[in-house]
Amino acid sequence: MKTNAEIALMNKLESMNLMEPLVQQIQKDARLSGLDFDCLPNISTAELVKIVYKFLLNLIVNDFGAYLNFLYRVDLSEKDLKSIDQIQPEEIAKEVTILLLHREWQKVYLRSKIR
Repeated sequence: MKTNAEIALMNKLESMNLMEPLVQQIQKDARLSGLDFDCLPNISTAELVKIVYKFLLNLIVNDFGAYLNFLYRVDLSEKDLKSIDQIQPEEIAKEVTILLLHREWQKVYLRSKIR
């Protein structure tokens, strides 16, 4: 079952036709954080959400320092991160996935408007 936030984000991602630049931005931020994010550029939004979720969950469970470094690189709001009231890694990863995809989409969207 998808949450309202997930549905709204997926609709936003699909409506702008910016999936390829979005995937490239996530890969770039991961690479700059010393991480490898494997994802095809022509992926569906639903698949991207799943892959990012699994990527973040793996980092939370196996390399929390790299997880924090990646979130810093992506430039997620500390306020937004502190507002997460979950304690289970799965639930944290779910909420951070939405925040991360939204932030990366903002970067890509603004860049597309400048050009």
